[in-house]
Amino acid sequence: MKRFFKILIIIALCFILGFALICYTLFIGVDNVRISYQSIISNKIPDSMNDKKIAYFSDITYLEFMDKGRLQNMISTLKETHADVVIFGGDIFSNPITFTPDSKSVKELTEILSSIEAPLGKFAVYGDQDIVNDETKKIVTNILTDSEFEIISNTNIQLRNETPQGITLVGLDPLVNGSIDTNTAFKNITKDDFTILVSHCPDIMTNTSLNTNYIDIAVTGHSLGGQIYIPIYGPIEKQEGASTYFHGIYEINTTTLYVSNGLGTRGSDLRIFSPPEIFLFRLQSKES
Repeated sequence: MKRFFKILIIIALCFILGFALICYTLFIGVDNVRISYQSIISNKIPDSMNDKKIAYFSDITYLEFMDKGRLQNMISTLKETHADVVIFGGDIFSNPITFTPDSKSVKELTEILSSIEAPLGKFAVYGDQDIVNDETKKIVTNILTDSEFEIISNTNIQLRNETPQGITLVGLDPLVNGSIDTNTAFKNITKDDFTILVSHCPDIMTNTSLNTNYIDIAVTGHSLGGQIYIPIYGPIEKQEGASTYFHGIYEINTTTLYVSNGLGTRGSDLRIFSPPEIFLFRLQSKES
């Protein structure tokens, strides 16, 4: 009899835990964005950029499940970081062919993204869904530029803080649907520069034209961290452009690759072990 009750208790506990996991996955895991704090220490970072903060977010995937209220709450969390630089890593809409952007969604997105302030600049690269066709690319470009984001796909820019010295931000087109031009993007960059690569798809690091000796850190998105991610096993389904690198942080030669979980969801509005995520990098010019 005692054994019978023990089995009942175990079954009940499993049911409760399973129910709790389902509730978290459906009602909490998709709404609460996590700030992932990262310290970046390098002798190549000038003193003028010491202690500056860079916020990175990606994969809004608006219209499928992401709505105005959810995005506003997530962007409010981003703004609370008081980042000096803000970078968007691509994919404003979720499959814009199926979920067609309209004037209402464009206005909502522009208002929300315009509310972000960053004293040293706001920058963006295209995601694969941002350039799925010419019409979508035009809409996304207008949203970003009207929100005062500078698009840096296939180019580079120097980030400075009132001195000639700074760090280099390199943007590349996405591995999927993009046209990658590493020659232009890395023009005039040397190994002495502290260089941050921003591109949408993490498997950009498998591109043979990419010289990782010129990249200190790379920041990407696209995979949603697997969205439904099982520890040890990995994501339930891997995506093109994120089949080699898809979740977390990787060391590749002398480069550290960060793969963001992004903000939105695709296919189903749930997440397991892959919460919505914003990276916040704090630069440190020397180890103390």
